[in-house]
Amino acid sequence: MVGKFLADDGYRMMNVMITEDEVPKALLIASDTLAIGALRTLHEKGVRVPQDVSIISINDISVSKYVYPALSTIHVHTEMMGETSVELLLERLNGRKIGKKVVLPTELILRNSSRV
Repeated sequence: MVGKFLADDGYRMMNVMITEDEVPKALLIASDTLAIGALRTLHEKGVRVPQDVSIISINDISVSKYVYPALSTIHVHTEMMGETSVELLLERLNGRKIGKKVVLPTELILRNSSRV
């Protein structure tokens, strides 16, 4: 499913995704904001997180540790991503013809929305 990375979209998509008979055991959600909306749907439907479904999201926004349950998330080093983007752009402007593959580190932050 596709959304706009808003809590409203996470809420809407989770309502479409789960039924009384079918609840996934684990979800990797593309952003913390989407996950916050999804948590609301799960709560309203009586699905327990992490007992019934584990959730891990991406971004580690500041509120992710304050929602209930606190979101397990993948921390993306956005400042490093921006600096690297500028460096790559400058290389291209200075004549580099061949693209370069860059892998940046991420960090898994385990909180209460996932069973380990």
